[in-house]
Amino acid sequence: MAAEKYFSTDVLLDILQRLPPSSLRRARLVCRHWRDVVDDRTTEMQSRAKPLIWDTCSAEAYVVNNLSAPWKATCKHMADPANYFRAGTQMVGTCNGLLCLCSNKEPGGAITVVNLATRQKLPIPPLRPKGLVVGRHVRPEWDKAYSFGYHPITGRYKVVHVPCSFDGVVYEFDAVHVLTLGEAAWREVPVVIPGGAKCNLNAGIISVDGATHWFTGGDSPTVMSFDLRDERITSTRPLSAALPAGRDRYHLTEVHGRLGFAVCDGSVTTEVWVLDNATWSCWYTFRRQDIPRPHFAYGEYVLTLVISNQVVPQVDGSAMFAGPKLNPIGFISQ
Repeated sequence: MAAEKYFSTDVLLDILQRLPPSSLRRARLVCRHWRDVVDDRTTEMQSRAKPLIWDTCSAEAYVVNNLSAPWKATCKHMADPANYFRAGTQMVGTCNGLLCLCSNKEPGGAITVVNLATRQKLPIPPLRPKGLVVGRHVRPEWDKAYSFGYHPITGRYKVVHVPCSFDGVVYEFDAVHVLTLGEAAWREVPVVIPGGAKCNLNAGIISVDGATHWFTGGDSPTVMSFDLRDERITSTRPLSAALPAGRDRYHLTEVHGRLGFAVCDGSVTTEVWVLDNATWSCWYTFRRQDIPRPHFAYGEYVLTLVISNQVVPQVDGSAMFAGPKLNPIGFISQ
């Protein structure tokens, strides 16, 4: 790296620790080395981020404490004095302490962004696009078609909706819907791809490091990326692992700020591939363990799903959070 030629990592760290959080997020985009130093060694990035667990059944949130010492890990119920977590509400995602919630009781989903620290909320104008396809006898989970993202350069938060079908069919579309927080209305962003675009909703829609991603589905699925700054849609590099035929046997994930996907071979093995420096690499292999989505890696530890109701310490130092319906949505500032 160019920076390493002129000063050591310790000197770089001393400089970075003097920057405010907003500048730190920009600095991590300079190169891979700077990103690793910011993520792994700066106090701001390590001390405030805690795993946020969302219970999809009861619409309740939990914060995991002391994950750096998993044998002391505790799971604390997040207070909701303003009653944001109502029945029928699901969490879309979190960014810098903001929570994006979706009420599935409303057609198309009613989106609200809340700040639990200040108890402020921002209702998002309802979305009424054509791309809301619901078959008969299907209870739509509108929240799954949305993603909540933040771009560290522009400092803007955006809610992205990918048109999809809730009846198990891979849906084709020619535009995505975007709303920037602070704007009054949704915008349609055309998809400039020959033949249009597709979305496999079962594989998830996630926002990672300034872009929103989804799988196309079909016989040869690829990952599409919507840049939150330029608002352009492109495809990532070809996948390094063959995906199984079942559309529910692979899904997108985030690993230490990088885009990844998990794939299950249908027996006992789950592999997690991560896109790092424009190359897909296998970072994790799990055997007879299920991982939550969309997040499972927190620092040096991982969370895996077990049938229980508490954090269970592992001999190898990893932490397992229980409950088949508890999803680590992201990090929350405390």
